[in-house]
Amino acid sequence: MSTETASPSKPPAADARTSNAGQTKILFAVVILAYTGQMILNPILAPLARTLGMQEWSVGAIISTAALMFTLFSRFWGPYAQKAGVKRVLAISMMGACIALGSFAAVAIAANRALIAGFWLVFGALATRGFLYGCSISGVMPAAQYYLVSNSHTEEERVKSVGALGAMNGFSGILGSIAGGILSMIGGLMLPLVVMPFMMLAAFAVVVLAFNPEATRAQENRPRKVRYFDRRVLPFLLVGFTLLLTFSSIQSVFGFMIQDQLELDAAQTAAYTAALMILTSVIMILFQGVIAPRLKLSARSMLRTGMGLVTAGCALFLAASTLPLIVAACTLMGAGCGFAMPGYNVGPTLNVEPEEQGGLAGLIMSNNGLTYIIAPLLSTSLYGLSSAAPFALSLALVAAGFVLCLVHPRLR
Repeated sequence: MSTETASPSKPPAADARTSNAGQTKILFAVVILAYTGQMILNPILAPLARTLGMQEWSVGAIISTAALMFTLFSRFWGPYAQKAGVKRVLAISMMGACIALGSFAAVAIAANRALIAGFWLVFGALATRGFLYGCSISGVMPAAQYYLVSNSHTEEERVKSVGALGAMNGFSGILGSIAGGILSMIGGLMLPLVVMPFMMLAAFAVVVLAFNPEATRAQENRPRKVRYFDRRVLPFLLVGFTLLLTFSSIQSVFGFMIQDQLELDAAQTAAYTAALMILTSVIMILFQGVIAPRLKLSARSMLRTGMGLVTAGCALFLAASTLPLIVAACTLMGAGCGFAMPGYNVGPTLNVEPEEQGGLAGLIMSNNGLTYIIAPLLSTSLYGLSSAAPFALSLALVAAGFVLCLVHPRLR
């Protein structure tokens, strides 16, 4: 099999294509429901923690635990989706996430009624929203990417479908944040917590009742794992690591930077931060799901272009002291990630065999999760030393990734 192009595949019949297209739409609906249910918590997490008497470190511990479980279990779910079927993995993930978020809501409600506090509150939150939820939700993206890659027969189709998957994930982030804010205004901080598990239950119902993927030829093979240091995929993983570590690092200190550079009070900071994050997400969705696929660039070209734009965005963040410069930096960051993410996700799939696609999907998601374990602690600690330090490190990292895209033979 060539390491530079996708293996040839006989085009499926028209009815098969139509069936796959319909199942793909259902899969995207599941992803939106799943991640909207997750993102509902984002805008209320800080006030919820203070209402329940939790310290800031415990919130970080919950997020890091979930990210750690996501990183560890993604490596399992990818091959398992190839062996046991995408539908089974999605159903298990959604039911597990429903139980986890329902249990987390019960813990929070009990704490709000002064039934538990201190150690038992933190332990309950870590066990439910951290450990159990992280293990469960980590199955969604590896299974979804494996399904899309296995049912794409050209590089162009893979770029389009995987880009759309990323766009759906980004859209759910915006939708969940808005829903969390609205629900908390309507019924207080407990209402979003009650709604979250029902979103997962709805996703489970869609999987069980409507998602009926046909077995692919790759699924009939015994799945094989892909090692991180496999030379066929390592360059893509390294570039993707620098990209996502940069993005998550900037995301972690973005609110602090906005407040300090623009000299805003707390309420203004929250409003500006939310607006600029939504702007970045919308641009990323637009480029990832609409513009990039229509340009019909190769995965490697998209990765190079995206990394160049992100590098420029990081340079602007480092120099940004006014709102227009910050908006320009957010725009470049969103456009760059919108180009780079499909290239990063699709590129290595062209270099591995069909029976390795499930393992590769899990490896990519595990690589992504690792950055969200490292970045929050690293970037916030650096910001405490110097407001420019996390942005300087981000620029150095993403610039190194961009150079790798230009010089490495598998990325050129």
